[in-house]
Amino acid sequence: MNPSKIIAVACETADGLAAAVCGHFGHAPFFVVAEIADGQVTASRNVASPAQGGGRAMSNFVHGLGATAVIVGGVGGGAMNGLAARGIEVIAGVSGNAGDVLKSYAAGRLISGDPDCHGHHGGHDEGEHDGHGHHHGGCGGGHHHN
Repeated sequence: MNPSKIIAVACETADGLAAAVCGHFGHAPFFVVAEIADGQVTASRNVASPAQGGGRAMSNFVHGLGATAVIVGGVGGGAMNGLAARGIEVIAGVSGNAGDVLKSYAAGRLISGDPDCHGHHGGHDEGEHDGHGHHHGGCGGGHHHN
């Protein structure tokens, strides 16, 4: 029996496993926090995030949830570094709903894609935008494999 893992999925809404994966980690209003054991999602809960302070603050928040991995559409460099420094695996470039991506992750079929949100250009510091508008609802070209 494998030990369980805690996975945090950045989500757009509070719809639990039906919620869409959020396109930008630093602005995710909710997380679905799930426990995965033996290739199955064994428990999940909705958690409202502070959704402010950018990716570094959100890295602290996710670490506080006990997550060993985070699933998201897009993530900036500051957040990637903050998560990596806390030993949290990042699976980015993902689209779909939380339940489906968690099942794929549990089965070992979810792979990380492009971590950059395509609404942003170049490396941006967490909390900064380039004036091209914020892009929600995934970063296009999601890498959800069944």
